[in-house]
Amino acid sequence: MISSKTIKILKIILFIFIFIFLWIKYDQYSTQLKLLLLLNENNACSFDNIVACQMSKIRHRTFLYIIWGGAGFGSEINQLLLAFAYSISTKRHFLIDSRQWNYGNFNHYFNISSTNYYFQSNRQFLVENNALNNEIDHLKTTRIGTQVRKFWLATRQVQSFEMKRQVAQFLWKSISKETLNFIENCQIKNFTNYIGIHIRKGDKLKSEAPSISLEKHIKSIENIFNKTKTIQNIFVASDDLTVIKQFRHLKPIWNFFQINYNNYQHTNRTGHFQSKFNRLSFERKLFETRLLMCELQMLINSQYVLCSMYSNMCRLLKILRYQHPATTISLDRSWYPT
Repeated sequence: MISSKTIKILKIILFIFIFIFLWIKYDQYSTQLKLLLLLNENNACSFDNIVACQMSKIRHRTFLYIIWGGAGFGSEINQLLLAFAYSISTKRHFLIDSRQWNYGNFNHYFNISSTNYYFQSNRQFLVENNALNNEIDHLKTTRIGTQVRKFWLATRQVQSFEMKRQVAQFLWKSISKETLNFIENCQIKNFTNYIGIHIRKGDKLKSEAPSISLEKHIKSIENIFNKTKTIQNIFVASDDLTVIKQFRHLKPIWNFFQINYNNYQHTNRTGHFQSKFNRLSFERKLFETRLLMCELQMLINSQYVLCSMYSNMCRLLKILRYQHPATTISLDRSWYPT
């Protein structure tokens, strides 16, 4: 006969086997459930639901944009938005490495929580062939050297106005609290019905873009006046503070206005020169950039905007604005995504 002690041992062994069996089944079920949830989260990631793409749980496939430290604000943001759009279209979690950015920490301007999670030892650079890119879980890109051509070719699928517009407006809604407070305090709130003008001077005119006469701006404003019959105010945003004086001289009966720079000490704009800006202190860069973002917000809110599409700011404005695209009027070439 089997002793009672042996029976107890057999029961314990049987219990252990049952426990292991159930644990394996649970682990399999749990893994399947996690994969199912991950798949659902990935499916939710889209241009209509960008928040889902940026959820902390979706990090098994990522796309890192490394900001270059030499370009202007508008130029770098336009390239970053292209990378962000590609990340969404391929259902990846978008990451930003701003350690080398000449404007400082990206989080000082935009509250994108993923910017601190860029490290991945097996991350590979984006290539032209998206079939190969899709096989890689963790990608990265930048806009310098030979990588920029590969970046532009790989992102052709998202180089549309509407795709960039959705991403741009998502980014602008994520402005950091400190920057948002700055913008709120510096905006001019007396006017709600106005035309915006953006005029880029400085180093832009040296080689990248031809100068557009103020008379051409005035003629375009007159065309808008003839259509609307109601808009009487013109907001002027420029890196050269002498521009508004020239406008007032040409059309003294019109109401040209700008941000009150008298409220900000040491602000004496006579044209933006990137090499000079790059040598400023961190505090000064932060201030100047937030002042620029305040001007952008004023232009976003305007009924119409006149600008040059040779300027990165003009191309950025067109996708940031919620008004009909035709209300952003280029005085030279048409909008382009890169």
